[in-house]
Amino acid sequence: MRPAPTSSLTPGSLILRLFICIAVTWTGVALLGLIGYPMTAPVWAAAFVRPLLEIFPALGRVIHRQAYQEWEGKTYKYNYTHLRVYFEGDDAWFVAQDVLSVLDKKVEPWLDTRFTPDEYTVIPGRKEKGLSPAGVIKLTQISEHPEAAKFRLWFERAVVFTLKRKQEMTETHGRA
Repeated sequence: MRPAPTSSLTPGSLILRLFICIAVTWTGVALLGLIGYPMTAPVWAAAFVRPLLEIFPALGRVIHRQAYQEWEGKTYKYNYTHLRVYFEGDDAWFVAQDVLSVLDKKVEPWLDTRFTPDEYTVIPGRKEKGLSPAGVIKLTQISEHPEAAKFRLWFERAVVFTLKRKQEMTETHGRA
């Protein structure tokens, strides 16, 4: 078994690297004059390349975590689009803007006339309009977008199946 990789981002390690680089640069400048600065640049690079490379993925993870923290465990991802889902009891509501973006559409007044309140309405406890799973399927059936059939198939298999399975488990075993 391989040991876990150690991080070079510890404060002690960074202070030690900084101290060594300053000492080498000071010595280089004292012995060589101004040419000592570019001569000691490789020392700085060797000392700080790994910490810099480690900090960027760490920043990416922090940003990703903060951006999706509210949605944690409440999203599905289709291609590059996150579909936010909110639950009202056992009923799932998908943010209409997210679903419509998959089909290159926007929230517009025609949605109110084509869908029943059980399929498309304001999500309980939220300000956004939402689609129930039946509403998402109906939207994909009436859509002429080339991606609609593929999206509907994915939605039925990955999302609806999971939601039904979750509801069956809740009914069988009770709430956790």
